[in-house]
Amino acid sequence: MKSEKENTIPNEESQIVVSRVNSKGKKVKIKKPKEKKPWTGKRVLKKIVLPIVLVLAIIVGGLYIGFVVYKNYLFGKITFLPKEENPTFVNEDGSVVALSEFTHATEHPPVEEEGIHNFLLIGIDSRSKNYSKNGAGNLADVIMVLSADEDKGTIKLITIQRDSYVYIPGYTKPRKINAAMTYGGPTLLSKVVEEHLRIKLEGFAYVNFYNMEKVIDAVGGIDIEVTRNEVFTAEGGLNALLREQNHILGEPDETYVLNEYGMLHLNGRQAVAYSRIRKVGNGDYGRSQRQVKVLNELLARYMGMSTTGKVSALGSILEMVATDLTQSEIEKYAFDFLPKVRDLKLETLGVPMEGYAKEINDAEWSLRPDWNGIIPQVQKFFYGETFAFDKVPEIPLAPHHDSESDS
Repeated sequence: MKSEKENTIPNEESQIVVSRVNSKGKKVKIKKPKEKKPWTGKRVLKKIVLPIVLVLAIIVGGLYIGFVVYKNYLFGKITFLPKEENPTFVNEDGSVVALSEFTHATEHPPVEEEGIHNFLLIGIDSRSKNYSKNGAGNLADVIMVLSADEDKGTIKLITIQRDSYVYIPGYTKPRKINAAMTYGGPTLLSKVVEEHLRIKLEGFAYVNFYNMEKVIDAVGGIDIEVTRNEVFTAEGGLNALLREQNHILGEPDETYVLNEYGMLHLNGRQAVAYSRIRKVGNGDYGRSQRQVKVLNELLARYMGMSTTGKVSALGSILEMVATDLTQSEIEKYAFDFLPKVRDLKLETLGVPMEGYAKEINDAEWSLRPDWNGIIPQVQKFFYGETFAFDKVPEIPLAPHHDSESDS
């Protein structure tokens, strides 16, 4: 047998080619595998990092598309109200007049601090806004001011008693604040709140108060401790209010009526009845405290839900909301504020505070607040300090406190 001879010849691709002579005396070329190149940074980038980045880009892109779809789904549930360029309302003569006619310059502008945003929240029994000479319309059952602090990541809430007397533009004598919703809708009510608290509101949102039943049911109900008197008081107790609502809805009077008290799991209708109690305990002050308790329990219940549950519940909630904020404004507030939230538990302040209003029961029951004494307390609550402000016209029979205002 002839011995095999072996020669190596580099080809153009620098791959090693081996030339052998086989047993028949013919030369045969055999390619040997390339030598493995060292794993340089460039090769790692090309072979490993780029594919991973590509996969991540696809995943992130998919998540973004999902977010956009989810976001658009939620925004599609909200009723966006166009901002009124020249809002009007009904004055005491029954005439429709422009709100701009009653706008007056003040020596001290309303307090505005960067990163702190104030919004008016309103609970009503209908979404319609009626202008009529006889004053028929929808009263604001719940009036609140929500303040979000971006820097501190906190949410503060002021609840304003609906029977508090205020001066409404176009009306000579003071009236209950909830009447402003009847005369001019949320725009007029916003102006009244701004003028009596000397703050700046960036927008409003309102919801059918009775639809809160659906909101609470959307999170599976809430746990509330109720007293015996709150449940069983014949006039104005939880069961009495339940029967009243059942009658309005055309359902059997005893639907959802309670036969126990203590720590209970309440469904939406029961929780709404609880939040409307005002003839048990401390009147409207107690009513406001119950409403805040319901809101806190609602938030806690919502935060404990799964992501899927939150999506479903939020969709049910938002379809009951009407607001003058635009979609872009809501997105900005959400992205600027929500990542900084430390705790969704609300800090609350009831207005008027005890001692800052006098209860009057003549032709109608009402609260006569000392707004000039209340304003510094609101400033401390929202901003941590007080500022000079223009005094609010005094309400007849209201108590008087020394304030830090400039006249």
